[in-house]
Amino acid sequence: MTTGSGERTGVLAVVPDGATRDLAPLDVVDLPGNRLRPPAPTELAPEVRRRLPDVELTDTTVDLDAEPPDRDLAARVGHRPCLFHGWVPWRLDETGDVATLVVAAVGRPDPESFAGVRELYAAGRVEVRRTTPTALRSALAEVHREVLLHEAGDRLATRFPRLSARSGLTTWQRWFPAVLLVALVVGLVRSPTTAIVVTLAVANLLFVTNVVFKTVAVSLMPFRAAHRSRQQLEEMQARVEAGLSPQWAALPPEDELPVYTVLVPAYDEANVVETLVANLSVLDYPPDKLDVMLLLEADDEATIAAAQAADLPPFVEVVVVPPGTPQTKPRACNYGLSLARGRYAVIYDAEDRPDPGQLKEAVAAFRRDQFEQRHGLTSKPPLAVVQASLHYFNADYNVLTRMFAIEYAHWFEAMLPGMDVTRLPLPLGGTSNHFDVDLLRDLGSWDPYNVTEDADAGLRTASAGYRVEMMDSSTGEEACAVTTSWIKQRTRWIKGYMMTAAVNLRDPWRFARETGPLGVISMLGLVAATTLAFLAYPLALALTIATYIGVQLVGLDLPAWLTEISVTTFVFGNLMMIVTTALVASWRYTWRIGIFAVFGPVYWLLHSVAAWRALHQVLFDPHRWEKTPHGLTEDYESAAHV
Repeated sequence: MTTGSGERTGVLAVVPDGATRDLAPLDVVDLPGNRLRPPAPTELAPEVRRRLPDVELTDTTVDLDAEPPDRDLAARVGHRPCLFHGWVPWRLDETGDVATLVVAAVGRPDPESFAGVRELYAAGRVEVRRTTPTALRSALAEVHREVLLHEAGDRLATRFPRLSARSGLTTWQRWFPAVLLVALVVGLVRSPTTAIVVTLAVANLLFVTNVVFKTVAVSLMPFRAAHRSRQQLEEMQARVEAGLSPQWAALPPEDELPVYTVLVPAYDEANVVETLVANLSVLDYPPDKLDVMLLLEADDEATIAAAQAADLPPFVEVVVVPPGTPQTKPRACNYGLSLARGRYAVIYDAEDRPDPGQLKEAVAAFRRDQFEQRHGLTSKPPLAVVQASLHYFNADYNVLTRMFAIEYAHWFEAMLPGMDVTRLPLPLGGTSNHFDVDLLRDLGSWDPYNVTEDADAGLRTASAGYRVEMMDSSTGEEACAVTTSWIKQRTRWIKGYMMTAAVNLRDPWRFARETGPLGVISMLGLVAATTLAFLAYPLALALTIATYIGVQLVGLDLPAWLTEISVTTFVFGNLMMIVTTALVASWRYTWRIGIFAVFGPVYWLLHSVAAWRALHQVLFDPHRWEKTPHGLTEDYESAAHV
C-alpha cells in the first residue's frame, strides 16, 4: 500500500476476489501492497482499524507439506507481504455466523497485518495456526510459482526492456565489428602504410586511455581517508546546527537490527557445502535476524543431497530453484530475492569467507545515509549498494593465483576506493555487495541475461539516481589456480562487460543524460576501455614490435613521431601498471606477492585470449555461462592475506 506522500508500507494488499487470475504476472509482482517496509504505528486510518478482524492465536500446528494452503485463497495475497508478516492464508471456514480465515503463521503475527482481510475474504475473524519458516516459504513458492519464475527470469526484460541483455546486441552493434574488419582489410590492400598508422594509433590510444584512467583512480586512493574525515567533520557541524547530538550511533540494539537476507547461489558445489556453512556461521549477527538461502539448481542433485545431509544451522535454508532459462547465477539470485524476508540482502559465493562484522557494517552504512538524507545533511544521491573489498585466501598457491591476487588488490583496495572519492559510478564485484532490498527490486533486480550482473547492477544503480559506496570490510575468495579455468572465468567477465557497455550504449545520449559526465567517464574509461584495451593489447604489442623492427631493419616508411609515441606509450603504460599494482599488492599482501607484478604483460596476454573468446561469444552465444570450479585449493591456507 502506498501513502499519499509516496511512502512505502507493509500493509496487506487489498486485491478483489479473483483479480489475480486476470492480471499478468508482472502486475501481480508490482502490486503496491507487495512492499516489505514495516508499517508505522499510526499508519492505519481509524476507519481501517475499526474493520480489523478478531484474531485468535492457537497452538495448533499445520503441516503445509502434507496439507498445502488452498491455492485460490493464498494467491489473493502477494507473496511479499506474506513473507514479511510471516503468514499465509490456509483455509476459509464459512460454517459459523462469521466467516473465519485460518492462516498458517510463524510466531505471533501483528494483528494489524490482517488489515484488508474483510475485503479480500469477507471474513470477520482470523484463526492463527503455527508452521515453520521453511514450510511457509515452500508453500508460498508453490502458490506463486509462475510469478516467482517471471521475477527470476523476465521481470527486468519485461519492465525495462532497454536495460536488459535478453535481446543481445542491436543490429548496428552486431555489424560494427564486421565493418571495422572490412575497413581494415580494404585499407591494407589500398594503402598499407596508412592502415598500419591508423590501426597502431587507435590500439595505442585505447591502451593508454585505460592505463591513465586506472592510474588516476589509484592515485586518488590516499586522499580517501582525508576526504572521509572532512565529511565527518562537516556532518558533525551540521548535526549540531540542526540541534542533534554530534555523535553518531552506528547501530541499534541487536534485538532491533533488521532481518538480513544472505543469498548463496551454488551449482555443482557439493564439495564445499560444509565449508560454506562453517564460513557463514561466524557472521556476527543475531541468528534470529539472519535469512540465509542456499540457492541450488533443480538439476544439481549432488549439491542438493550434500546440503540436505549437512548439519545446517536454523537460519540456513536450502531453496531449490525451479528449472528455467537462462540458467545463470543472477536468475537464481532473483528467485531468492523474491522469497527474501530481509530489509537488506547480500550475495556470497559458495567459497566466500566474509569478515564476521560485515553485515553490521553494511547496516551502519545504510542507517547513516538514511539519517543524512532525512535531515538534509548530505548532497550525495541515496545509497543503494555497499560493496566490500575482496581478497584471496590462496594468494600464494602458484604464479596464477599471485597474479590474480595482485589484480584484485589493485581493483578493490586502490582503484574502486579512488573512484569512490570522485563519486564515479562503481561496477560491483560478483560477491559481497549489500543491497537495499526495496531499491533493488525497484531497479528491476539483477539481469539474468547478463553474465556479469554485478557490473550491470552498479551502472544501473547510478542511472537511476542512486549510488554505490565502498565499505572497510573484506571477503576472502578462492583464486582460480588452473589456467584453462581462469580463461573461461575471465571470458565470462569480459563478455559481461561487453554486454553491459552494449546495453547501456544502445542509446548513448540517453545514457549520458541519465548518468551525467561522471557516468560517461566511468563507462568509457573503465567498462568499455578495459574490454577494448584487452582486445587491442596484442595488436598494440605486435604492431609496436613489427613497426620498430620494420623501421629499423626493413626501412618501413612510417612517421617518426608515430614510432616514438608507440614505443614510449607502450613501455610507459606497462611500467605504470607494473609499479602501481606492485605497490598496492605489497601493501595488501606482502612484497612476495607484489614482486610478481613484473609478469603483468604476460598476464595481460591471457586477458587478451579471454577477450577475443568473449567477443566471439557476445556475437554468437551471449548468454552462455562458463562455470568456475571452486574448492580446488580449499585445504590450502595462505599467510599472505592476513
